[in-house]
Amino acid sequence: MSFRPDNRPPVQDMPPRGGFPSINLNLRKGNRGPSGAVIWGVATTAIAFGFYRVCQYNKQMNGEKLEERRARYAMAPILQAEEDRWYVERENGILKHEAEIMKDVRGWTVGESTYHSDRWVNRQVAQLNKNLK
Repeated sequence: MSFRPDNRPPVQDMPPRGGFPSINLNLRKGNRGPSGAVIWGVATTAIAFGFYRVCQYNKQMNGEKLEERRARYAMAPILQAEEDRWYVERENGILKHEAEIMKDVRGWTVGESTYHSDRWVNRQVAQLNKNLK
């Protein structure tokens, strides 16, 4: 607690004689904006419209994906046939190369599986070194 340097009593602020003038609060009251129901209605409408647009977009995208999927399904047999043709050409080239290399080996059968089983094993026909032709 602090002490005043002199011993005078403190002076308290008092209202002016006759009091303060009254304030007309109705003049300061302005437009406070839309009511809560209006805000709720606008927000609900905006959200509903947003969901509508999202649903329309999803339907459009699903239609485009279906169309693309159907196109891929239609092309699959053609692409598989090309791949099979490439496989047969490459397999024949490998068999010719094998026959040329192993021509002096007695008892070697060209194209015979090196696996001793009845199960068919797909031959690796891709070149390991892409620089070799």
